[in-house]
Amino acid sequence: MTETVKKDNFELTRLPKKAFEILVALPWKEVEESRKEVISQASKTVEIKGFRKGMAPEKMVEQYLGTQRLLELTLQKIIPDYYQKVVEEFSLNPIITPKIQLVSTEEGKDWQVKFISCEHPEVNLGNYKEELRKIKPKEEIWTPGKEEKKEEKKENRDEKINESISWLIDNIKVEICDLLIEEEVGRRLSDLLDQTQKLGIAVDQYLSSVGKTIEQLREEYAKRAADNLALEFILEKIADQEKIEVGPEELDKILSAAKNEEEKKALEDQKYVLATMIRRQKTLDFLGSL
Repeated sequence: MTETVKKDNFELTRLPKKAFEILVALPWKEVEESRKEVISQASKTVEIKGFRKGMAPEKMVEQYLGTQRLLELTLQKIIPDYYQKVVEEFSLNPIITPKIQLVSTEEGKDWQVKFISCEHPEVNLGNYKEELRKIKPKEEIWTPGKEEKKEEKKENRDEKINESISWLIDNIKVEICDLLIEEEVGRRLSDLLDQTQKLGIAVDQYLSSVGKTIEQLREEYAKRAADNLALEFILEKIADQEKIEVGPEELDKILSAAKNEEEKKALEDQKYVLATMIRRQKTLDFLGSL
């Protein structure tokens, strides 16, 4: 089911799985002004035979850039502001960088551009805590005079967490936008390409060695990505609902344990990622305690 809303030069179409498309009309006057600015800026740096640097006529600079490059630079200049405007206008909260489609770039007329992205999927946890409490790890055999084994307790907790994760994935349905899955599959394929290149083999050789086609690999990656993304959103919802947070002191503790200043700087640059990892682990620990 789709829903379309129009405002000024914007047209928002809401699609299934929290995806959306935004059709934007870029006024020709603004396009023309942006293109002139691009040419003017380029004329200061490009070197054209027969002219001193920065002295070539703008018409020649335009020809030097070429139609495609000039189009790209003009859009790069004008598109970000329009995307930000329309996101604010419709109170959207996109979670990935939009795909951009050029619908119309006719000379002398308003250009039309389409942005395609998605928002956070809906997650309904239901009575998950009641269900997870029913999951019992293997019972410990207690012997009088015998101390509890820490390793056994840890194994039981890990077992509880793993079984809880399986239950969450199987029973809490999260509709993952195809854009998210495509992005993750693309990332995995890119990683595979890097790995095979380092090993000095072609991707086709690798696929032949594991007995899979590229289509089968894509399907495998897509299934894994859907499960991983669903779990990520479920755990995030649980953390929000249970008010699981990461305090500054927790981050400081990890930063203070850095081996040297270089490692500490690297950790500080990744504070958001670090906080996300700690919050996820605390959420998993919460599941293990149910």
